Amino acid sequence: MAWINDTLLQLTKQLYPDGRAFQMPAEGVFERLTQALNESYADAYNGSVSILNDILPDNDGFDANDCTQWERRLGLITNTSIPLADRKLAILQKMAYPGIESNPRQAASFLETQLRNAGYDVYVYENKFATGSPVSYVTKTPSEILGITSGVAMLNMFQLGEVELAETWADSGVSICVNHLEESIDEYFVIGDNWRSTFYIAGATVSTFADVDADRKETFRQMILQFKPAQTVAILFVNYI
Repeated sequence: MAWINDTLLQLTKQLYPDGRAFQMPAEGVFERLTQALNESYADAYNGSVSILNDILPDNDGFDANDCTQWERRLGLITNTSIPLADRKLAILQKMAYPGIESNPRQAASFLETQLRNAGYDVYVYENKFATGSPVSYVTKTPSEILGITSGVAMLNMFQLGEVELAETWADSGVSICVNHLEESIDEYFVIGDNWRSTFYIAGATVSTFADVDADRKETFRQMILQFKPAQTVAILFVNYI
């Protein structure tokens, strides 16, 4: 970086006295000596900038290698297929956790905030829906939320585990996240008849599907498992694209 050397030379000239003995002709011996001494200062400056760039993923100097190092330190999954910008968002979210979020850490709003901070355009909904007058609250199955009454097998007609989600919802994209990164293992989990410990992750409304980068599927499920209450089941209305 030639501009660093030029800047250091100008700063150094300002520190010398004004007498004739300290005049510095261009390309003279005194200037070349000063430039040689400034090399160590330039190295120190470049080293400092490099350290600052590597500390936080908030600058263009934070590269893929820095991402890999920080993912290892923070216990995040490394997937080089994920765009660099998304990897940096996930690292920032992990570094900032829990941040200034005031909601209880087992609240739906807290999980939603963490997921959105990491770059996932999703929303979290409690399985708690108002009905009747006076108002009471009920839980709903995915088939009730999506308005599916025929044509495909409905989740509330089966116990999860008796049929595979991949078979039951082959075209819908509904999946669950309970205990495992692997969706294929969690699909055998039995919810039973009580849906009070379930919640939904979906799009802008509970009945719409959110889009998540297919390369980020594993890291998405890792975050859900990290933040959701252990006894709950996340039902995902998510398309992996």
